[in-house]
Amino acid sequence: MGTLRFLLALSVIVNHSGALLFFDIIGGKTAVQTFYIISGFYMSLILNEKYVGINNSYKLFITNRFIRLFPTYWVILLCTIISAIGVMFITNFESIPKFDKYIENNMSILSLAYMIFTNIFIFGQDIVMFLGLNTETGSLFFTEKFAMTNPPLHTFLMIPQAWTVGLELTFYLIAPFMLKKGIKNVLILITLVFTLRMFLYNYFDFSFDPWTFRFLPTELIFFLFGYLSYYFYTKIRTKEFSKSSKLIVYIAMIIFTLFYNAIPEINIPYFPFKLKESLYFAFIVSSIPILFIFLKKTKWDIVVGELSYPIYLSHMLIIMVCHGLPFSFLQSSIMITIITVIFSFGINYFIENPIDKYRQKRIKQ
Repeated sequence: MGTLRFLLALSVIVNHSGALLFFDIIGGKTAVQTFYIISGFYMSLILNEKYVGINNSYKLFITNRFIRLFPTYWVILLCTIISAIGVMFITNFESIPKFDKYIENNMSILSLAYMIFTNIFIFGQDIVMFLGLNTETGSLFFTEKFAMTNPPLHTFLMIPQAWTVGLELTFYLIAPFMLKKGIKNVLILITLVFTLRMFLYNYFDFSFDPWTFRFLPTELIFFLFGYLSYYFYTKIRTKEFSKSSKLIVYIAMIIFTLFYNAIPEINIPYFPFKLKESLYFAFIVSSIPILFIFLKKTKWDIVVGELSYPIYLSHMLIIMVCHGLPFSFLQSSIMITIITVIFSFGINYFIENPIDKYRQKRIKQ
């Protein structure tokens, strides 16, 4: 499923830098929620088939997930800080990226401590989307609409898109208690989470960001959808599928993802998802098992998929640098994408691959 993960990562770049060769691809919100489904599938797979027997350890699972995510984040965080300082000097301090909000606004010690903590340790970045900064007192306050606050607190994040990683890390903490309990319990959880989503959407009219895709209690449904994909996979993995049938699903996935935004948006009354969103998520949940069977031993697809995490984390850094340099040709979406992919290859080769070898050694055969 590396191709899908790569396309989703590209769609996030496009969402922040502009259309790529006339393609808007799928859009940031849907891409993020599709990532959640894929994550739910993989976590269900490894929790039920890898972290079992002598490896059935909550500590081993959690530490391996942390080792997977934190080093790359910290490297890109360090690169972001260094690059921001570099842009300051290059522009003779006319541009002060990343640090300008801290300089311009009053923050209490507790507010500053929270932002420093969440920038370093990721946890709590999703909660930032539900907070605002009172510039008179310097304290943080809860808000239903972070976009209406000034300044928006997410502008204090060094890697602002990493809020999704914060949400995912929290999911990892509870995943073993949800994804190893069988299909009946997961269906009950899906029903409860969906009921909560419908209640917030219709009773409180929470039909806007951040409630539509940043609120963990309702976003859990996508991780649980990933479990459904895993359940379907366990039912079909021993069956024989023709190569042509698997190829059709693969091509359909690419076409649906690339041309998703060309499909008209049709609202469903009282329903929290548009028609095309619902169809796309249903397609992803049902196609993941076949895509996994088709591509799990395909080297190039694995390599491409492994780029998705560094691409996702680094693209805002690349955008900042490209817009901070006095070369306008670097500011196009295509150049930003190319540089991000090249940078991500480097991160993958020097950081992620060695760490992944260490992680696998921790699993007893």
